Amino acid sequence: QNLKTALEVEAVLRDRGVVPATIGILKGQVHVGMNGEQLEALAQRGLACKKVSRRDIAQVLAKKQDGATTVSATMIFAHQAKIPIFVTGGIGGVHRGDAWDVSADLTELGRTPVCVVCAGAKSILDLPRTLEFLETQGVCVCGYGTDDFPAFFTPRSGLPTSCRVDGPAEAAELLQQQLQIQLNSGMVLGVPVPEHLAA
Repeated sequence: QNLKTALEVEAVLRDRGVVPATIGILKGQVHVGMNGEQLEALAQRGLACKKVSRRDIAQVLAKKQDGATTVSATMIFAHQAKIPIFVTGGIGGVHRGDAWDVSADLTELGRTPVCVVCAGAKSILDLPRTLEFLETQGVCVCGYGTDDFPAFFTPRSGLPTSCRVDGPAEAAELLQQQLQIQLNSGMVLGVPVPEHLAA
């Protein structure tokens, strides 16, 4: 299913004139722009494929392992490849009941200047604390056509974004300004799931 989704997303991007560059690790080599064969090889590994966040990168490369990159690791490799924006399903966050259980995605957003386009964070997470953590990290959390932070499976969480853009031109201008002034922090562009697909 992950392979099918990846190929569908790449096809959507190509139809819009964008060159997709799916990121992953195969046999200890980072690939930015995997081909169909590489995507299939990674997908076939299933649970044997390591989930790679910032802390795992060096060991996976050193041991020549395969790895699927989290938002955190994807941001690092995208930035190194001079890719300022990428799309994913959703970001990690602060887990309910344990304020110390914080996804590395959030700290990465505070230190790596890449825009992550996503459907927000999963509603099973502690969304108020997630947004508070992002604010502390200096991360712009922008809503695409909304002032309400998307909650992954649902278009609204009831929590405000830090700003809003209405259309691709506004989003591009915001990202350009963010990069030009070299804040060295990332940005979340929250795109709500369409109502007819919401949980």
